[in-house]
Amino acid sequence: MLLKDVDNEDIKGAGRNHCTASNLENDNMSDSVGDSGASGFSTESELSSNEQGAAGDVTGDSLSRPDSRTDTITSATPESERRSVSVATMLPWGAPKERSLHHPTSDQADIRPGEFVMRTLFADFTVQAEKKMEAVLAEPQERPLSKVLQRGEDAQFDQLISAFGCVAEHCLPSILRALFAWYERQMSGDGAAASDSRRVDSKSGKSSEMSDKSEADYTQERRDLAVEFIFCLLLIEILKQLPFHPGHEDLVTYIESMAFRHFKYKEGVQSSPNAANIHTVADLYAEVIGALAQSRFMSVRKRFMAELKELRVKEMNPHTVQSIISLLMGMKFFRVKMVPIEEFEASFQFMQECAQYFLEVKDKDIKHALAGLFVEILVPVAATVKNEVNVPCLKNFVESLYSQTLDMCTKSKHRLAIFPLVTCLLCVSQKTFFLQNWHYFLAMCLSHLKNRDPKMSRVALESLYRLLWVYMIRIKCESNSATQSRLHSIVNSLFPKGSKAVVPRDTPLNIFVKIIQFIAQERLDFAMREIVFDLLSVGRTIKMNLMPERMSIGLRAFLVVADSLQQKEGEPPMPRTSGVLPSGNTLRMLTEDTARSIGMSSYFPHVRRVFVDILRALDAQYGRPLMMTSTQNVNKEPDEMITGERKPRIDLFRTCVAAVPRLIPDGITGAELVDLLARLTVHMDEELRGLAYQSLQTLVIDFPEWRADVVLGFTQFLARDVQDTFPQLLDNGLRMLLQLLTSWRNALSPGIITKQQQVTQQVAQQPAPQQHARVEPVTSVLHQSEGFALVMLCNCRLCPRRLAVHILRELKVLLKTLGAPEDDQPVVDAIDRSCAEVVIERCLSMLPAAEKAAALAASNIDLQWIADRSSSVWTGGIQDDNSSKSGSSLNLNGTNDPWAVCLFAFLERDCVLSHCPSAVTHAWPVVYSRLHSLFTVIDPTPVSDNRASLLRSSAPPRKPVTERDAYMVVWRNYVTFAMRVVPPAPSPIIRCASPDLSLSSSPDSLNAERTDTKSPSVSPSGLYKLVVPLLRCEVIDVRDAAVQALGKVNADALKDLMEELVVYIREAVDRKQENMRRRRRRDALRLQLVKMFELIAGYGTFGVSPCVLDRDSQSLHATIVEYVDGARLCLESEAEKEGLRDVKLHFCNFIRKMIKSFPLETYPTLLKRDLRRNLFTLFAGWSAAPFGRCLSGALGATASGAAPWTEQLPPSAPAPDEQQLQLQFCALQAASAVLCCGPCFDPLCLAEDGYLYPWLDLLMASSQAKIYQLACETVILLLECNPEMGALLDWVVDRCYTAEPAVADGCFLALATIFSAREYPCDHYTAIINVTLMNTGCPRTQVHETALQLLQVLDKRFFGAVGPLPAADGESSTAGGPFVRDNDVVVRRSRQRRI
Repeated sequence: MLLKDVDNEDIKGAGRNHCTASNLENDNMSDSVGDSGASGFSTESELSSNEQGAAGDVTGDSLSRPDSRTDTITSATPESERRSVSVATMLPWGAPKERSLHHPTSDQADIRPGEFVMRTLFADFTVQAEKKMEAVLAEPQERPLSKVLQRGEDAQFDQLISAFGCVAEHCLPSILRALFAWYERQMSGDGAAASDSRRVDSKSGKSSEMSDKSEADYTQERRDLAVEFIFCLLLIEILKQLPFHPGHEDLVTYIESMAFRHFKYKEGVQSSPNAANIHTVADLYAEVIGALAQSRFMSVRKRFMAELKELRVKEMNPHTVQSIISLLMGMKFFRVKMVPIEEFEASFQFMQECAQYFLEVKDKDIKHALAGLFVEILVPVAATVKNEVNVPCLKNFVESLYSQTLDMCTKSKHRLAIFPLVTCLLCVSQKTFFLQNWHYFLAMCLSHLKNRDPKMSRVALESLYRLLWVYMIRIKCESNSATQSRLHSIVNSLFPKGSKAVVPRDTPLNIFVKIIQFIAQERLDFAMREIVFDLLSVGRTIKMNLMPERMSIGLRAFLVVADSLQQKEGEPPMPRTSGVLPSGNTLRMLTEDTARSIGMSSYFPHVRRVFVDILRALDAQYGRPLMMTSTQNVNKEPDEMITGERKPRIDLFRTCVAAVPRLIPDGITGAELVDLLARLTVHMDEELRGLAYQSLQTLVIDFPEWRADVVLGFTQFLARDVQDTFPQLLDNGLRMLLQLLTSWRNALSPGIITKQQQVTQQVAQQPAPQQHARVEPVTSVLHQSEGFALVMLCNCRLCPRRLAVHILRELKVLLKTLGAPEDDQPVVDAIDRSCAEVVIERCLSMLPAAEKAAALAASNIDLQWIADRSSSVWTGGIQDDNSSKSGSSLNLNGTNDPWAVCLFAFLERDCVLSHCPSAVTHAWPVVYSRLHSLFTVIDPTPVSDNRASLLRSSAPPRKPVTERDAYMVVWRNYVTFAMRVVPPAPSPIIRCASPDLSLSSSPDSLNAERTDTKSPSVSPSGLYKLVVPLLRCEVIDVRDAAVQALGKVNADALKDLMEELVVYIREAVDRKQENMRRRRRRDALRLQLVKMFELIAGYGTFGVSPCVLDRDSQSLHATIVEYVDGARLCLESEAEKEGLRDVKLHFCNFIRKMIKSFPLETYPTLLKRDLRRNLFTLFAGWSAAPFGRCLSGALGATASGAAPWTEQLPPSAPAPDEQQLQLQFCALQAASAVLCCGPCFDPLCLAEDGYLYPWLDLLMASSQAKIYQLACETVILLLECNPEMGALLDWVVDRCYTAEPAVADGCFLALATIFSAREYPCDHYTAIINVTLMNTGCPRTQVHETALQLLQVLDKRFFGAVGPLPAADGESSTAGGPFVRDNDVVVRRSRQRRI
């Protein structure tokens, strides 16, 4: 038994003694002989002195006089306080319940284990009962007590009541006495007797209640009813053990008196606010009498008959009639004991007495009440009896009532009440009697199925299907012809031919299902062919006009019969109530082999074929149109949509979905079925959603061959149909996908894994089977889910991100468990490896102090750690209604969104793109479709040449600002993601196969690829046609997002992008005169183009893309050269134009970054000499005055075209601002990059006294560190690219001697870098050795150490026979090695450094 607050030692003691302490023995012994003065739980000598008197009062006084209800516990407090305070603080034996139960005092140390258990149990009961009553009083007056107090509402209280039932086997009398004392103490007023006398005057039968009760009186009455409710619950549980305790007639009489007092009719109760609760308590006392009658039937019978006799002698008036009916209802829980036979006969002798009264009484209401009582008692008997009962008392009872009751059925005033009684009489009758009499009553039932009164038609149907059970199950039918005749009459009445409905209407369908099941038990072929096939329309075309009720009954019946046969359940029990029918959604799939083994193979194919027709028709009419993802259903309630004729069809749909996977429809592929079930998970009907998901999960858990199909189909459904505009549906869908994957993982075991791998190999080697053939291997399915989860990381909300991370982790486990190839790694592994570096190096500067500290303190930064961050900085600023994020926050170097920075860092070539090719491949179509779907939501202003100028503001967005901004962040991430994973365009039929980018078709040439505008085909050209025109978009955040995305295009797709940009490039470099509007449009396009090209160059895409360099000449492709030269000409011709500063700045950075992205070996052929000279001239003119002026003469004489010196500031001009300084420095960087891109474009400039040397002197002499560093790198690269220019080398050596220390050091370090990296051609090696020897004495450490190391390199190169210095003997083999390697890094950094 489970007892609360009992020490282990005490429980062990109680269990060891089995509650056989002397006090409990005394209970059984003394009570059995009627010792009403026995103590409650122990003898008085065992009670402490402070408890002895109270215990004696309770047990000795009140319980020895059960009819007396005087208050036995006195208190010094006033009466009102005693009722409200003392009642709650005193136990029945007078001890306060706050005392410690686990630490008894010295006078309680000798308490016995059994007594301790009982005291503990009862103390706990009093506390919980008081809490229950407080909860009742806290509820509204109209709330029924059963909602708070009935079994099943509170598990702890139920456990306590069950514990009382367990211990009552050993000490029932003591428990009852204590319980009676508690009850009397809890009742209001001057005890229970006063309360009862106030309720009813038993002699007069009239209520003495005051008609004007106050609210406080009703509240007190509600509390009293709660006490009685709890009291009855305990009595019902305790009295189950009464058979173990013979005797105790005083206790039995006490319970009987209390119960029958509640069966007395009370006038005026119906108008009371507590009327429903009063009736509930009376029913509880009826249940108490039912429990008592199981062991004390004769006493209960005697009391009942005495009460009935007393009422029968009274004058028959309405009050007397109602009193008799109330008394009869008190016996409705009496149940006939089937064994021993003496008890059975005694029960039916009592029933016979009641039957005699039924025959004698004339009052209609009393007859109906007796009929209801007989039905309550006989239905369990009929359900229990498997064969006929040849007991004379039962036979006499049936024969005495049947004739009169059958006659009463013909009268309308008796039908409702008497039909069930006649049914029960037939059900308990003998076989001969049944077969002789049932046909007439059957015809009567069938005739009333169409009765206009729905109650009557329902009663007739209930009678019919109970009679049919007896006929089919107990009696086993008649002859074939007679049985066929009976069944045809029944079936034709219930399911009329040619009708779309069933008879009677609006009836629970499970009754019809049960009827078919009963028939199938003995006549399976008849049930299938004559009933189920007809209901399912087998052999007929399933039209759009379905018959939902008939089909639902047929399908359910088929499943129930098949399940019963498969499980060998035997005969179905007699129906007692119309309970809920099992849905059929079991773990046993009904296959051809199973159907053959249970004898249903001839019916199974027909049902499967019609099942798929029903499913498809339902899906077309009530599936797809009622999806919550449909725009027509937005902001509509399910109750509004699922009404009228839709409701029965939805019920049929539920039945069909619940039948899967028990029944798999024929003629439908696995992918189609999974897609249908997946779509139903977003249906407007909540029950249908749950059933659909349950079917999917069952397929995953129990059917290994379906797992990949379910995961694949559900993933594709989420990617295709659940868009980001339905965030709740998307979150729920991700949760379901995660649960499906988790279920798959949990279902795997080593044996299953081996079997799964063998099946995968067999599928790959053998031809596909006819049904359920899967084309793709399991790992490919998992990679598709990885691709979808990867796309879900683009979301700006935390929930879908975290779910996506969990999905990736589950997929990783499945991939490794199922043996995925090692060359295709799980996505989460590839990401986790780079997380720490990405967060620390790229995102740390964007984070607030708290997040920065958390990142630095984290021991392990992985994707899960990033996804768990909840600060708004990780959600792009979109977190609540008051926060928003404008698109203008996107800057040239990327966004200030650390999540986006991390995400696209993971999508670089050395991370996910190279390590997870399958997931990337599958992610591309997902992100393509989702960004197209979301594009209409962000609502950019349409682009048209006929529109007004760019200065016009965009149209106001349709969505609220914060909602649109959230979608804008997601779309920005989508479009950037798409550019990172977009594949190269296939060698097309439409596109020219020539690598010449200039042969591109026009922007409208690929319209044929987009045949469906609503669902565009997935193609790279479709992406470019969507994004590239946004370079002209008037909505700033959309345009900036497009620029950022295009700037991150992957190297393999650059060729296709450049083809799409040809028209825009030509428009941007066009210099023809136009009106102001078109010029401004062109200027805006130029800015966005150059921004985009700078980003592409900054990511190094030009240098690694296979299409940028011409195959033959290894120079830049003509399209890029066309843009560079065209942009240069435009900037030269419009040098004085305002507003071009940003274009100039980005153009400088673009040229520099593009050149630096290529390896040094490609420099000589990268750009033509004329273009380099023109670019150098342009950039030199934009540089600061000292650097540009020193070249003005020389370049002005050599350059062709207009003089580019419009940017020179006069001596009296004001100091340049920060933006101007930035432009000047970027121009210097670009000039240096162009100058060092291969051999010098003008040999004269590096000849002896060439005009570049003063410029280099100015750069080297600059006090700004960044310009000085640029100068040093320029000198190194000039030496590297111009090895044949001896004058350049001589100038560098000369400056080592003659220049200022800083310039000299820079020149010497340049020499050291060049000569250490390779064998640099030199005619005057002695000059190099001399300058090196000189610098060995340099006081500056870096120069000194570099000179020593260079000296060894030169010594080995020019005088190879001479060994190294003895001092370096230990490092002879590597003396020059580290220096050479270090300088190689320096020269490479100098070649490719990005500032």
